[in-house]
Amino acid sequence: MTASRWHVSPAVDVSAYAFSWLFILLPLAYFSSQEQQIAMLLLVVGFTFAHRHYTLPYVYLDREIFETNPRRFTWFPMLMLVGFLASPALWQTRARIVVAAVVFMAGAWNIWHVYAQKFGVLRMYAAKSGSSTQSPRWVDRVLLFCWVPLYLVWLGPSYRNQIETAFPTVRDFALPLIDAMAVARPFLLVPAIGCVVAGLGVFATFEWKTQRLGNVPRLSMALGTTLLSASFLVFNPVHVFIAFAFSHAVEYMVFVWAFQRRRYAVARVPEPLLGRILKHPWLAYGLFTLGITVPYLLMRFWGYLIVPDATNPVILGTTIERWAFYWSVFQSLVHFYYDGFLWKMRTPSVQANI
Repeated sequence: MTASRWHVSPAVDVSAYAFSWLFILLPLAYFSSQEQQIAMLLLVVGFTFAHRHYTLPYVYLDREIFETNPRRFTWFPMLMLVGFLASPALWQTRARIVVAAVVFMAGAWNIWHVYAQKFGVLRMYAAKSGSSTQSPRWVDRVLLFCWVPLYLVWLGPSYRNQIETAFPTVRDFALPLIDAMAVARPFLLVPAIGCVVAGLGVFATFEWKTQRLGNVPRLSMALGTTLLSASFLVFNPVHVFIAFAFSHAVEYMVFVWAFQRRRYAVARVPEPLLGRILKHPWLAYGLFTLGITVPYLLMRFWGYLIVPDATNPVILGTTIERWAFYWSVFQSLVHFYYDGFLWKMRTPSVQANI
């Protein structure tokens, strides 16, 4: 095993990709007061919001990247901008169902996106192995999704009262399914556990066949992701969900930083604007992250978590908090859409900079 198999370094990869979720989950579970939990929640929301914008400079400040898909990079964000601006007005009419559907779609896409990114990191380590024999792509998907049947069978019935209390808008739809799972759980629990065991076994088998368990970065990512998935069965699922979100944001921010460091280390003529900006990476990333995160958190949570008694300002008949929410929804769709084709590990241009 050579050091080049790691993306950045052993310490950074293990802490940022494989086990970053521990930095939030353990404090949430054991050491935090209510004030500390609010602070950590704001931290996670801030990281989540910031990472969704990291692609924008790469697309719009590097002409070479923009010109690979100029129509995609123009029309889709314009459509999302229209949706963002129209949402407050639509919410006041019968067309609010359209806004609700978009919000639901963004939430569902976000769950898929989180898993797809972890799949991407696993494929990155496979690509960096330098070996012509690698585990098939479906093996990594099995590792990630083998937990879903167990979640459906175990988590819903186990947390029925909390779901009914905490999520009143979906309880009419969710509770019948949860109750059906509660009835079927004695029959489905063993097969659901079998799916997990089979998924882990398939992954280990193919890693032995292809790499003799020698790809340590890939194994560390698989172990971290497996322990995170198993945490849903041990810790408060809300805390684990927050840890999932935090790890996803950290993974993305570190990956983009490392990718762009390699890309712009090579002189280009003409030099992209982003390449010139990133000659001072700590200043560039720091100002960019704080510049978009702090205003968002202030707008989104000023009259809720930060200063609960404060009055939230109103713009064009809609509170700033609501505007910030709509922005997070529609910008997240831009982020999910771009990531679906920008960072495919099978693409030579991506592999050249990992």
